Amino acid sequence: MKLSCIYIETDKFNEVVDFYEKVFQIKGHVYTKNRWVEFDFGNKLSIYNCQYDIETIKENTNNYSQSFIENFKQSKEKAVNNIITLNFYSNNLKSDYERIKTLKISEVSDIMYVNITEPYYYFNIYDPEGNEIEICGNKLDE
Repeated sequence: MKLSCIYIETDKFNEVVDFYEKVFQIKGHVYTKNRWVEFDFGNKLSIYNCQYDIETIKENTNNYSQSFIENFKQSKEKAVNNIITLNFYSNNLKSDYERIKTLKISEVSDIMYVNITEPYYYFNIYDPEGNEIEICGNKLDE
């Protein structure tokens, strides 16, 4: 088995896609218009618009199995913790830190440092759904 992708389910599809495009300076690949966008970082990070399926199921159930519809409806009724941490490596941590701060699209932490088994520098930002993004680099650029 291998990891196919990580995806974020959102009710704020356009806002979340725009956030990731600005932070990572790449356009997402539209796989299904208004439903699924993929970013390729060597592994895929995808954004899934659950509102697309909510609306489509109302109009046409032919695209879905009954078990999908039942599972989908049950999953919308459950309280779940959608918080994940995405970890990305930057070749120029200080430059990316300053660039992302100037975007003013998220709370940005200070650059933090940990040295337990090796030096580790990083900062955190949060997407519109509250998912934490940790951006790290080996050292601060001088």
